Amino acid sequence: MIPISAFLELPKHLSHGETRTRVEVEEAVPRLCGGEFASRGETAASAAVLSVHGLPGDEPGTIPAGVLYQTIRTYSGDGAAAFMGRLRSDLASCESYTRDGVAFRTRTAALSGVGGEALTIDVIQPQTDLPGNPVGGSQTNRAVVIRVGDTVTILWDAEYERSSSKPEVVADFARRAVAAIEAWRR
Repeated sequence: MIPISAFLELPKHLSHGETRTRVEVEEAVPRLCGGEFASRGETAASAAVLSVHGLPGDEPGTIPAGVLYQTIRTYSGDGAAAFMGRLRSDLASCESYTRDGVAFRTRTAALSGVGGEALTIDVIQPQTDLPGNPVGGSQTNRAVVIRVGDTVTILWDAEYERSSSKPEVVADFARRAVAAIEAWRR
């Protein structure tokens, strides 16, 4: 079992109500081309939480900036490294897709200095207003996948009322997530 203490805890000034609320693992990862995040039954344990967050400098009562989902999976043997390899391979063929009539693009990049290996996945879609009408521009939400030894964590900064991710905030979340996992695995 993965304890709640293994998940990153948002700093108080970024928390908006719900923090580290357990959710189903399947809900906590982005839906891309199809099956990229599937564990394929190879995990020893898995769990997921969500936290509603703000941004540094937000005034009290500000609308939340996003919903951060975090999944943690542990693997036996070299399963975590194998998952990362499969994910990179799957993402190489998932540069664009359409879901519910909306065209999405993905952009991936290695992320250095976080965990044993890490990558970012930006999911880009046309910007819309709350009812779903196009308003021009694009909305980008970021996932970060990090391997720490035999453990993989997936952070998915999903939208809150059509919000885009702030890369520097998600990078901070990634560092905090690694620190929490390392403390748990000691």
